[in-house]
Amino acid sequence: MNAKYGVGLLGAGWVAGEYVKVFRDHPLTEVVGIYNRTPGKAARLLQTHGVEGTEYATLDEFFADERIQIVVSCTHPDVRAAHCIRAAQTGRHIVIEKPVALSHQETADIREAVFQAGVKTVTSFVLRWNPQFVTVRKLIDDGVLGDLIYGEADYWHPARRAQPGSPYMRKDVVGSAFLSGGCHAVDMLRYLGGEVREVSAFAAPPKRVHSFDFDPVVVASLKFANDGVGKLSALLDGDTPYRFNCRLFGTNGSIQNNEVYSSTNYPGAHEYWSFPTISPNSGDVTHHPFKAEIEHFLECLENDVESHASIYDSYKSMAICFAIDESVAKGGQPVKVSGD
Repeated sequence: MNAKYGVGLLGAGWVAGEYVKVFRDHPLTEVVGIYNRTPGKAARLLQTHGVEGTEYATLDEFFADERIQIVVSCTHPDVRAAHCIRAAQTGRHIVIEKPVALSHQETADIREAVFQAGVKTVTSFVLRWNPQFVTVRKLIDDGVLGDLIYGEADYWHPARRAQPGSPYMRKDVVGSAFLSGGCHAVDMLRYLGGEVREVSAFAAPPKRVHSFDFDPVVVASLKFANDGVGKLSALLDGDTPYRFNCRLFGTNGSIQNNEVYSSTNYPGAHEYWSFPTISPNSGDVTHHPFKAEIEHFLECLENDVESHASIYDSYKSMAICFAIDESVAKGGQPVKVSGD
């Protein structure tokens, strides 16, 4: 192996192909191989992308390959915690797909294993590298927003092609509406708006696609640590194209998606102005900025620094998701966020 970092993937599904392409093309990495529980699927994915890697027959064979320094966890989330803990315990750096895990305890166990091993992680809350949100983050850092007054984010991704029995419709595999996809909205609102200390949430049963075995529509009210308030929604059942909204209102200005208003910073503007960008409004993984995420992660490895999306940070976003699900289970009762 000529590259500095050998990469092994766990899972050969839809998103795995994006990681294969990125790691194949990066000068510091080489795709060593893939483990997938369906025989032949990993080999087909490697062949599709022109990679001469190994298809591992078992997890033990995968973890025994000493060429692997980076493990990419892109399996279904019900097995992610066990895989990530084993990766950490065997000294591998980890790319963690979302959701990190299906319970608060599993997420904490991953974090502890990573801490004990001293390895690096990045969580694929990939919209942090979307050009629209890179620009919004810069605007906030430059003081355009000020102190947050109100913030909201929406993840609207109806299940158009899901069939009965699909793992993406099963509570035991994907957990809930916020764990399966709405966690992107949670993470973005927290990343841009700040920490959340309390939530209250309600859910609705399916009305169009009835094969969900969890409530596919959830809305949550929030209290931020700075005493601002907000709202989060996850909609997996509805008649709408994919939409990802993020709206922030602060003491110095307001940012709604790619529209900006600030009488303080732009006194001559009497309405919102917009900046041209690549919006997050696509659920297709080929649209997601995995290349920027992985370039960032490799810079972190080379410079021995933690990613802003490491398990230590994403643990806090996941804690909000778990608090939302707990509030739903309790009929909307307020729940404190345990993001210690």
